[in-house]
Amino acid sequence: MSKIAELSQINQLAGLENNQLKKAGNDQDNTSAVSFGDTIKDFLTTVNDSQKDASEKVSDVIQGRSENLAEAMTSLEESSLNFQLMLEIRNKLIESFNEIKRMPV
Repeated sequence: MSKIAELSQINQLAGLENNQLKKAGNDQDNTSAVSFGDTIKDFLTTVNDSQKDASEKVSDVIQGRSENLAEAMTSLEESSLNFQLMLEIRNKLIESFNEIKRMPV
């Protein structure tokens, strides 16, 4: 099974859990509730924006439009760390999902 399919199944499980909580008579106001999928989507968007910004700053330095090499390198390292964090989170989610799949029902 591909990693994307596993993440999709994790998102479906999170949606099922949310539906079960609503059915259980949860009377609290859920207007501030954020879905798991939205959280992951926002994180991926942030990582993508960080990489685009770093690429832009490096490109500006290479083309001579900016001489701030330190800022470009800092931005590049920050985007690299964000990407590594995203990969670790993905790995932990997949590992958790596989652990749940191995549980006897």
